[in-house]
Amino acid sequence: MNLRQVEAFRVVMLRGSMTAAAQALRTSQPSVSRLIADLESATGLTLFERQAGRLRPTDEGLSFYREVERSFLGLENLAQVARDIRVFGSGRLRVAAMPVMALGFIPRCIRRFRDQFPNVAISLQMGSDGTVMRWMSASYCDIGFMANVVETPFIEYRPLYTIAGLCALPPGHRLAERAVIVPEDLEGEHFISLSLEDGARTRVDRAFEAAGIRRQLMLETPFGATICALVEQGLGIGIVNPIAADDYRRSGIAFRPFRPEIPFHGHALFPSRHLNNPLIDGFLAVVREELAVYETTATGLLA
Repeated sequence: MNLRQVEAFRVVMLRGSMTAAAQALRTSQPSVSRLIADLESATGLTLFERQAGRLRPTDEGLSFYREVERSFLGLENLAQVARDIRVFGSGRLRVAAMPVMALGFIPRCIRRFRDQFPNVAISLQMGSDGTVMRWMSASYCDIGFMANVVETPFIEYRPLYTIAGLCALPPGHRLAERAVIVPEDLEGEHFISLSLEDGARTRVDRAFEAAGIRRQLMLETPFGATICALVEQGLGIGIVNPIAADDYRRSGIAFRPFRPEIPFHGHALFPSRHLNNPLIDGFLAVVREELAVYETTATGLLA
């Protein structure tokens, strides 16, 4: 079996006849017939049958075609990748991020990045810390953003930010008049927590335990954006990453500094081979510039 035979088979399937396939391939109808016969001999499959003078694919032919088409789509994608590499270097930037960054923050960064690299194809995927790490380990992504990192072979990471959390209060809540929220203010309040696997959850719980304050732990979610959505519905109070809060500034939620400070962390991850990749370096520079805005807020940012 060779590529010429497979190509002839694919074109016959797409065009519906040997004659139309010969025209598309710029060859003769007998040549196409011979290529199909050779392919059937090589595979041991009967790919076509004639009914009332018309060529129809057999069940074997249809099954074989599905695999052929999948392979050709892969080849076409490789051709596009090659063109991108010639024009842009790597030509494609694949970004993976935890939800707190992927929902609003990273799209803002992409908008600025496109000003510098307008023709680069960008893929943005969102997942939990564990999912982002798996994608990075499998080389599915070029740069990743997550909160909690674990030492992994062939993956490098850099601390990106440490930023103090904000207390999210439902619209019209009595505590919105306070300039700063402390644990004692939340005695007996319905509280929306992060999931136990999030390191920030432990830091929040310790702050309330140290103050001897009991909350009503009514809801739990792994995502800061979901906490904000639940707070907006009046279902409780939460402490969230200010990056998540930024996406809800117009929602009616009151965000107030919380003391003692609850730090939220972020890290950037790269494959170990990323050195001198202008797309990765350029995107990371934009991310750091966007994060710098938090240096001027009450919550602060430690670079």
